[in-house]
Amino acid sequence: MAPVTDQQRPDAVAGSSSRWLHVLSWMGSLAMFALALWLLHRYLTGLAWHDVVAAWSQLPARRIAYSVAAAAVSFAMLAMFDVLAARTVVGARISAGFAAFAGAVTQGISNTLGFHAITGVALRYRIYATAGLGTGDIARIVGLAGFGVGLGFVVVVAGALCWQPAITQGWGRLPGVGLLLLLLALLVWLARRPATFKLWRWDLALPSAGTAAAQMLIGGIEMLAAISALYVLLPAGVAPPFVDFLPIYVGAVLAGIVSHSPGGIGVFETIMLASFPPQARPELLAAMMCYRLIYSLLPFVLASMALGGFEWRLRRRRRGG
Repeated sequence: MAPVTDQQRPDAVAGSSSRWLHVLSWMGSLAMFALALWLLHRYLTGLAWHDVVAAWSQLPARRIAYSVAAAAVSFAMLAMFDVLAARTVVGARISAGFAAFAGAVTQGISNTLGFHAITGVALRYRIYATAGLGTGDIARIVGLAGFGVGLGFVVVVAGALCWQPAITQGWGRLPGVGLLLLLLALLVWLARRPATFKLWRWDLALPSAGTAAAQMLIGGIEMLAAISALYVLLPAGVAPPFVDFLPIYVGAVLAGIVSHSPGGIGVFETIMLASFPPQARPELLAAMMCYRLIYSLLPFVLASMALGGFEWRLRRRRRGG
């Protein structure tokens, strides 16, 4: 048996540490999800479901239409992240329409199923691979699209803190300005950046400063549209100002992502219910159920149908060839 060299030992230790971190991450996510379900059960105990049904029946059709429109804008912007990422990584090798299709289908399905790191990558790989893109290019597109989504979160949070620092008891303007300065510094750095950025063993494609600025704009619009899709459904009597509702929504979304629950279900609702007075829970629950149908179920169904049509045409073309 060959002796274990000094070079092999650090690799083994690193692999073991990585596995333990992965296990601890999943244990933390499961614990968060279990806590959210327990709290959600407590919030819903004693809730009269006929009140929820009554609140649902009283949702104005006009507000539901506004929510659908806002959701459509949100998903259109999510698709644009793929367009910008594909243009940065592969240029004109694929069309903007194809990249937008890949982004819209991926977001429509993975937002509902959750596990974005798995479902999002798998769906994009399946679609982009049919256009002849390799694994490396697809990974770079995935990374850049995710980078754009992250920029959207930062832009909206920074704007909210600067606009109304009272959200954080009056001191929010300082971190808000700090975030804006970091975004500006990022643009300056990207304007002078190398073509690629080496992270460990990977060469990452970086957007130009112009592309990153476009990602910030698109990300801000996407986040505001996603928030509006729920905000317009909230009961008017207890709905806070939009800028106060913004951090509640962002926090609930981030907690849902960290928990790895499908679509953040359970965790998202728990944080929302905890942020409103108990007497508003029937109306709030009705609004969230309607929001789930509009922002999760409807895009999931449409994206699944589009993916099914894409696979059918692909197989038909292959049989014809």
